Amino acid sequence: MAENTYHTAFRTTCISVPNVIKANEDRYLLRHLQLPNGIWRMIGVFDGHAGEECVNYAIETFPAFLQTALSAALEHIDDLSSSSSAVTDTIRKAIIDYDNQILSDFLDLFPGGVEALQLLSDDEIKSIVNDFDSGGKNNIKVLRCMRGSTLLFSLRDPSGGNLWVASLGDCQAILGRKDSTGLWHSSVLSSDHNGHDIDESDRVQREHPGEQDCIMNDRVLGAIAVTRALGDHEFKIPAVYTRRVFLNTQPGFRVSSNVLEFIARNKTPPYLSNEADVRHVDMKSLDNTESFLILCSDGLVDLYMYDEQRTGPLDKIVARWVKIVGDSIARGDADVAPLLLLRDALDGDGPARVVRKVIVDGDAIEEDKGRILRNIAMEMPDKWMDDITLAVQRL
Repeated sequence: MAENTYHTAFRTTCISVPNVIKANEDRYLLRHLQLPNGIWRMIGVFDGHAGEECVNYAIETFPAFLQTALSAALEHIDDLSSSSSAVTDTIRKAIIDYDNQILSDFLDLFPGGVEALQLLSDDEIKSIVNDFDSGGKNNIKVLRCMRGSTLLFSLRDPSGGNLWVASLGDCQAILGRKDSTGLWHSSVLSSDHNGHDIDESDRVQREHPGEQDCIMNDRVLGAIAVTRALGDHEFKIPAVYTRRVFLNTQPGFRVSSNVLEFIARNKTPPYLSNEADVRHVDMKSLDNTESFLILCSDGLVDLYMYDEQRTGPLDKIVARWVKIVGDSIARGDADVAPLLLLRDALDGDGPARVVRKVIVDGDAIEEDKGRILRNIAMEMPDKWMDDITLAVQRL
């Protein structure tokens, strides 16, 4: 199995609100899972949102959870290639079970369900969820439910002949493959689980007939961009839990008024799904051609989508990425491929004319800045850039 995996992260801050800095919530993992038939290699990019508690927990505990599920499944599998669908189903179910376990840990704090919850006073609820004096074990269980994370990882068996990619949310996985003529080809192995995707938007609306507000402004309940994720249980369980518990938990939501708006639309949960898209690639069918996998958070593609000079369909953007990585492999410097991708996203083909007026000795003059400086200095209308984390895995 190839051990060449390179990754980088671009630490960004949110400065859309004066004096407010949002810490980076992207996470990256590389794990070796000890399974009955040998060591499997797992590489992942997780994009946390609304806080760090869910994404941190996922990075720490999900690999072991998945390892347990796969160990049980592999006891009944002799040939992975002919039983790839069984592994696919196991991965998909493990992700659902993991997210449901996060929810169960929370619901166990309030036995008796909604009816019992309604009998508790606000003070009683606060004493349960804000248990800082006794170590905060309850509090962290609640926060894992309130926060969320996308999930994207690749999983490769010991022989290297089978590759699985699981995606939940809107991170991207791109397979680059070189054909017999030396040309590189790109394939998207992930799904775009957000409200901009027509299929996802239609799915949510089909699941909630007659609820026109289930998708508003390309967001679920008008509040969250992703349509599938770990955590974010305010979009998955009855609104009473958000109103009575989550809004009484510290630290709370960043903007509580926004929460009050969307929970009024929460009528028939769940609105967010925890069912991942899991795909299998038979590496033997690639005829031993050179190949690699790019895993990245959505912040990378955003830099192209929001640049009017380079915006275009996703397949055009990822073809550009594959060429950049392919060229770096040809030069023998694949280890810097993630940095080259990041540089291209920030800077494109070179300086773009970004002009600002500055005062020099009392006179106003125009100053040209390259695109990369514009991005780093946040000299764009929204004054905000998403976190970017990416990995390149040689297959």
